[in-house]
Amino acid sequence: MSTDRHAIFAGVLLLSNRMQREYDARLDGLTLKQWLTLAVIDKLPQPVPSTSVVARVLGTSHQNTAKLLRALEAKGFIATAPSPADQRARTITPTPAARFTAVDEEWGERMLDELFAGVDAAELTVCMSVLERMSHNLCGESLLPPDVRG
Repeated sequence: MSTDRHAIFAGVLLLSNRMQREYDARLDGLTLKQWLTLAVIDKLPQPVPSTSVVARVLGTSHQNTAKLLRALEAKGFIATAPSPADQRARTITPTPAARFTAVDEEWGERMLDELFAGVDAAELTVCMSVLERMSHNLCGESLLPPDVRG
């Protein structure tokens, strides 16, 4: 049992690194983390009220999220402005280029088809259940957005 747990722990980390390396190479002008950030921003109510909101959804620090947002703004994918509600915060609005990139469903579907080739529905259900439990054990948080939790 212990060996399986060690292998799964290492496997999750290795797969994450491999996904980042492979998809960073395939995304034109974006990293996988930047693409995920755009996808998250695209799903949030607009304009996004602050960096903290994006950081919370991504499950990362304010500093890491701010760095991602600065890079996306420099590339023309988002615009930021002082928040009318809190002058310390900046609102985030995706540009048309970001919306096109974040919702490129064809690329996303090809990526998922390739990644999950040979994995059946029952295996996906078990995988999601295990990952969800691991996330709750680690930090008490779900991996899934509230609107898709079962």
